[in-house]
Amino acid sequence: MKYLKIINRQIRAIGTILTDMVMPNIGAFIAWGLLSAIFSNSGWFPNPQINQLVTMMGKYILPILLASTGGRIKGGQRGSLVAAIATLGLICGMKDSALLGAMIIGPVVGWLMRITDTSLRKHVSQGFELLVNNLTAAFLGMVTSLGAYFVLAPIIDWFSQVLETATHWLFVNHLLALMNVVIEPAKVFFLNNAINHGILNPLGTNQAIASGHSILFLLETNPGPGIGLLLAFALFGNHRARKYAGNALIIHALGGIHEVYFPYVLKHPQLLVSVICGGVTGTFTFSMMHVGLRADPSPGSIITILMLTPSGWHNYIGVIAGILSSTLVSFSITAAWLAWIAPKYRHQQVDAQAVSTSNHVIVTGDAGMGSPSMGARILHDKLRRAGHNEFALTSEPINRLKNTTNATIFVRHDYLERVQAIVPDAHAIISINNYLNTPEYDHFVSEQNDLAKALGSLE
Repeated sequence: MKYLKIINRQIRAIGTILTDMVMPNIGAFIAWGLLSAIFSNSGWFPNPQINQLVTMMGKYILPILLASTGGRIKGGQRGSLVAAIATLGLICGMKDSALLGAMIIGPVVGWLMRITDTSLRKHVSQGFELLVNNLTAAFLGMVTSLGAYFVLAPIIDWFSQVLETATHWLFVNHLLALMNVVIEPAKVFFLNNAINHGILNPLGTNQAIASGHSILFLLETNPGPGIGLLLAFALFGNHRARKYAGNALIIHALGGIHEVYFPYVLKHPQLLVSVICGGVTGTFTFSMMHVGLRADPSPGSIITILMLTPSGWHNYIGVIAGILSSTLVSFSITAAWLAWIAPKYRHQQVDAQAVSTSNHVIVTGDAGMGSPSMGARILHDKLRRAGHNEFALTSEPINRLKNTTNATIFVRHDYLERVQAIVPDAHAIISINNYLNTPEYDHFVSEQNDLAKALGSLE
């Protein structure tokens, strides 16, 4: 169990880096997908001249953006600069899209730039800083771009070819749906970003550049399994479950925030069968209908999925059929399970670990998770309705926590140790099980009410 936790933590750390690279650039991916959907040869309004823009974006802009962002995360602005230079060597040395390689070379080169700067800083005489900084960035950029061209590019090409061959074999033999047996449980344990941004997105982009669309963009982002599960809770759960599941259903389906249904499965692990069967059914339907998307729909909302669906009624019918079939299967299994355990269904409450009098409150989680921001909004509304307008309440990714010496932090129990290590001097760190439906919010508001009354009596 200890080793599994360590492995899980390492995978999440990798997923966090990948997410931090991809999420700031999602707008570029969607813009590329929309341009492709409109102006490519199979688009709504084919235009060969504008389609060249689509090709250039996919080949150059997207990999450079990813690598530059990764370089900035590990090495600041100089790391971003050198990572962009190195990525050009990678692009020139690769046959297919350099997205996967860019997600590797960006953080690595940024880290190398930071190590180089740290090592040389104490040896540089005053007045030579600018010269040395420019020369080291130029030299490291030259070396890493050549290394990317001659070494990394052939390795990434080979690895991508192996993955694409395996994916094609699964597709031809109608076994691609089996990937959801791994994807759905991994999503529930918040590894969805690592899977989608680290594997499916780069492979799907290669396929989309070659054929105009890719089914891989639908494997993890299909909202059907979550919609079916939440719909069953909204109709057949107890009163509290119906109340929260209905709101979560709208957020999940239209907002694309899949994390809102993860706590339901984590609380009742038997429901893994529900989302797995729903995911397998949806992917099987997509595969049989030979449909896919132009680009990665992030967030995985019905709205973005339909926007990135290639033109033609067949494609729209196939995509909608896959979502509906996965919804129906997930709903049926969850509803049957709820009917069987309904007399035993109870909401477990967990005591808050701390009570805070700090006016700075943060709800935090991994970058790319939408639920912490929704949780912050829920807590904000609860405090406002109780008359507590003095709180400065924000939502921040864990890796950006700073100046929190006098802040109260709400975080999912999975990330408690990470937050404690990053901000050991926070005013209070409160562990919760669910960002959207947790008694800790009400407990926090109640404590503030009691504190206000106590202060009022002293006056």
